[in-house]
Amino acid sequence: MAISAYLDAARVMGLEPPRVFALRTLDRILSEAVLHETGSSASDLLHVVAYAERPGSTKPIPGVLDDYALLIHACVDAWQATGALRYYAAAMRLADAMVAKFHDDDGGGFFDTEKNAGDKLGALTARRKPMQDSPTPAGNSTAAGALLRLEALSGRADFRAKAEETLAAFAGVIEHYGLYAGSYALALERLLLPPIQVVLIGEGERAQRLAAIAQARFAVNKAVVILHPDQVTTANLPPVLAETLPHLPGLDQAAITPLALVCRGTTCLPPASSADELLEQINAEL
Repeated sequence: MAISAYLDAARVMGLEPPRVFALRTLDRILSEAVLHETGSSASDLLHVVAYAERPGSTKPIPGVLDDYALLIHACVDAWQATGALRYYAAAMRLADAMVAKFHDDDGGGFFDTEKNAGDKLGALTARRKPMQDSPTPAGNSTAAGALLRLEALSGRADFRAKAEETLAAFAGVIEHYGLYAGSYALALERLLLPPIQVVLIGEGERAQRLAAIAQARFAVNKAVVILHPDQVTTANLPPVLAETLPHLPGLDQAAITPLALVCRGTTCLPPASSADELLEQINAEL
């Protein structure tokens, strides 16, 4: 949650230090708390990176649902902020692991702890399906939102199906949660509204002006991605964007005249090079 917040702060205030701090923090977690199994596309996540006392003497504690779901969001946020595909790839591996470890294939939704996590403490001995935002966003709605964000980039229909199934599992009771169902409402909007990707290609002052227009109006289903022209290649983009962006006309001039594209799935509107054009397109789509 802190990583996502720092990336938001850096974007809104135009400051580099919060962005650097967020990415350094995420890089440490991905290098020290994420374990990769040989031959597996998924990743195991630890609950704790470092201990204040007796370093190395405490046995690893496996991550819980919240750890996976919120780290997936942080990885997607980092990809949007940098265009570095490794963050998207990390999010995909964590999502596969989250589904494998926590998803209830029989009743739908996600449990808070994995099936075979070994010794558990206190309340963790009883597996639950968290849906109430108290004190942090609920694990199930956060997981559903994470899967929907990745489905919009990867085209993975199974991610969308599990997210919809999760939200449907709580549809009969969620109205009673009132204020504590905020994250469910956000996930539901991601499900019901078409995902919109605003992709900015270029750098410099003109690109920053386009970015300010793209980011000014909030919508939960809108994502803003800033890419250098060199990053717009099939090998460096998530599958959905890779089908469209590398084939854009005039891409070779984007470094001189920044472009902004408003995309829905694999369909994009004509490139906009002015703030007025971009604002008109965004207003029409949202």
